[in-house]
Amino acid sequence: MPDHAFDTVVSTMTLCSVTDTARTTAEIYRVLRPGGRFLFLEHGQSPDLKLQAWQHRLTPISKILGDGCHLNRNIRNVVECHPFAIQSIRNFYLEGAPKIAGYMYQGIAQKNH
Repeated sequence: MPDHAFDTVVSTMTLCSVTDTARTTAEIYRVLRPGGRFLFLEHGQSPDLKLQAWQHRLTPISKILGDGCHLNRNIRNVVECHPFAIQSIRNFYLEGAPKIAGYMYQGIAQKNH
């Protein structure tokens, strides 16, 4: 797609499994027009240190069984590696999901320039 082609990019449960998060978010940033929004709903690293330890232990297995899924990715850090302005982010555990895989990042980031 050409540069600045989209007003909005949506990502749902994708950033956990891409091989190169920096390249993926760079592409999202590139195709957004200035002022465009990146909407995301992703699961990833919990702030609970005991749970994080299990996420780190189980990620190698999850990558095999879950088509590359990293349980331990800090999605906020992934998005912030580019000059997005995070307009909002909400973190929560997905009801009914195991906490190890159910810590959610729901947010809106905007391309500034």
